Amino acid sequence: MNLAHPLELRAAVLATLTPFVVDPTAGTLCDLSLALSRMTAYAESGNSAGRDREIPGFWIDAAYGCDHAHEHIQNMNRTFAAGTTPTPLDVRTVKYSVLAATALFDEALRSDTPTPPDAHGPRRTGPEHDLSVFGIAQAAAHLLGDGWQAEPGLHNTRGHIQHFDGGSYLLTVGDVGDMDPELYVENGDIRHVLWNTDGLDPATLALIVAHTIRDLIVA
Repeated sequence: MNLAHPLELRAAVLATLTPFVVDPTAGTLCDLSLALSRMTAYAESGNSAGRDREIPGFWIDAAYGCDHAHEHIQNMNRTFAAGTTPTPLDVRTVKYSVLAATALFDEALRSDTPTPPDAHGPRRTGPEHDLSVFGIAQAAAHLLGDGWQAEPGLHNTRGHIQHFDGGSYLLTVGDVGDMDPELYVENGDIRHVLWNTDGLDPATLALIVAHTIRDLIVA
C-alpha cells in the first residue's frame, strides 16, 4: 500500500488546524473542514489494506473519529452563521476532536503497515509526538509501566488510562472555571487539573500525567 496519499491528507488537516486555532474565523474553519472531509473520505473508503466496512476495527474507529470532529465543526459553523463569536472552549473542542481523529487515522495507517523485521521496541510507534489527548494518554500509560494501557474516547477528546487490576483514570480537556479549558486527570470524584500546560510538548505532558496518576494512587 502506498502511504504517500493518506499521509498527505493527514498533513493537510494539521496544516489547516494551526491557522484555525490562531485565528478562528469562518474562512479558516472552512479550510479545516475541507481538509478533514478528504481524510474522512479515505477512512470511509475501501482503499486500505484488509478493509471491511462491516467489521469494527481501526478504520471504523478513524471514520467515527472524523465524523465526531465534523459534528463540532458544524456546531461552530452554526455559531458563525448566527453572528456569534466562538468561545475558547469551542475552539479547543474543535482542535482536540480533530487531533483525536488524526490520531485514530494514524493508528489505522499503522494497522495497514507491517512492522519492519529489524524494528526495535514495541510493535506500535510510540505516541510521544502525538498531540491528541488520546496520544498523550497512550504515552503516559507507557511511562506508567507494565499493566497499564490507554483507550480512546470517541465522544470527546479524552483517553482512558487503565491498569489490569481495575484502576482507571480519565484524561480530558474541559472548562474548570478559569478563562481557558485545561487538561485534567479524573479518578472517581477526584479531579486533578494540569495548570499552565500551554506550549508544552506531548512527551512532557505525558510525563506530567504519569506523575499525577502516581500521586493519585498513593494519595
